[in-house]
Amino acid sequence: MLIGPPLLTEEEFQALQDILNARSNGIHPKRRETSLLVGVAHCAGCSGRMYFATRKSYAYGDYACRASARGTTCPAPAAIRASWLDEYAVSRYREAFAVDGEVTRERLLRDGVRVTVAKGRSGGGPERLAGPDTSRLTFTVGPRP
Repeated sequence: MLIGPPLLTEEEFQALQDILNARSNGIHPKRRETSLLVGVAHCAGCSGRMYFATRKSYAYGDYACRASARGTTCPAPAAIRASWLDEYAVSRYREAFAVDGEVTRERLLRDGVRVTVAKGRSGGGPERLAGPDTSRLTFTVGPRP
């Protein structure tokens, strides 16, 4: 429903849409129903949960501290590429429990797995893009708090 006269003709509008679609790289990650580490991954800066977030213009997503969404401020908000953290957590879980097969979020939660992520340094470079800095990751197993 239009309110007032249109600013563009139908042809101009379609031409603009075609230009915008051509500029889009179309590689946005799909939002997952439930990310593997929601409830498992925590920020070292505030101890809050980390959540999966899509990255505009990138084919991957991140786990990120969401203190601001909880109405608080984190002194050192952490973020890490989701695929890296998923791989790290599953690998450490398999080592700790000597299991093969699928590792599910429910299984991680049931066994009291917690992965804590400290804030990394900003900036890029080949070494940073090669994989996660595991020195800022802590994997623990125990009863759920």
